[in-house]
Amino acid sequence: MGEGGWGDEGRLAGWGDEGLTFTAHTPTYAAPRDTDLSRAFRAAIRAEGGTPAFVYKTGTSDMNIAGPAWGCPILAYGAGDSALDHTPHEHIDLNEYLRAVRVLTRVLETLPQPETP
Repeated sequence: MGEGGWGDEGRLAGWGDEGLTFTAHTPTYAAPRDTDLSRAFRAAIRAEGGTPAFVYKTGTSDMNIAGPAWGCPILAYGAGDSALDHTPHEHIDLNEYLRAVRVLTRVLETLPQPETP
């Protein structure tokens, strides 16, 4: 049995003899790196003592659909080790979580506000 209940055939365990097979594929979306959004995140991460880095994520994400459809700046950010996502070893350090909250707060406070009509 693979991680997360997946069998060797790519079927979800517990769905009888037929299983449940997923065949759709959503291409990975690579957003532009130099946007107001990414600059705000990089500055906030540095302000909280971190070192920002770009990582090419190949997993499933809403941004693979929303990014190209909306044509807006988009990125993934969060505490924890993404290599452990959705595994039995997934966990988060409370201090990392609290730093991520501070980063997000800084970003929201520094992003340009949209003009209202």
